[in-house]
Amino acid sequence: MKKSILTLLLVLFAMSAKAQMAQFQALYIYNFAKNIGWPSEDASKELVITIIGDNDLAAELNKLAASKAIGSRKVVVKESATANGLQKSDIICLGDAKSSQISSLLAAQEGNKNLIVCGKKGLCAQGAGISFVSEGGKLKFEISNKNISKRGLQVSQKLLQLGTEVD
Repeated sequence: MKKSILTLLLVLFAMSAKAQMAQFQALYIYNFAKNIGWPSEDASKELVITIIGDNDLAAELNKLAASKAIGSRKVVVKESATANGLQKSDIICLGDAKSSQISSLLAAQEGNKNLIVCGKKGLCAQGAGISFVSEGGKLKFEISNKNISKRGLQVSQKLLQLGTEVD
């Protein structure tokens, strides 16, 4: 009996920690969007964020999108199980569990002006613009100005200073 209660508590704690991480990542993504120089022709369009393989993050972003815009742009959150066949997106978030799809995602998005955000450390070295990093229980991020610039976007100095710049 005691063992099953302990197991249940551990499962609930793990679920709570994962949900809290998704909340933090959603807030970070909103701030990333505010600190990126988007093409002027997109200023009146919706800002589309596509999440690949992370339902918790998509749910948290949908909560934010219901009440917050990015400047004057309404935020629309889409979900996908894979990196293949995505429609136009301004931000694409590749969940940690789908990180092996980074190469196919980058190939499919070649020439598109979008921000690629990954949930696993080190993916900026493979072409992502931003990669989340968990250090000592704290959420941080790596950022590649070079990779973001290649996609036709500009990064604010403020955002570069907040992350760990890698190139």
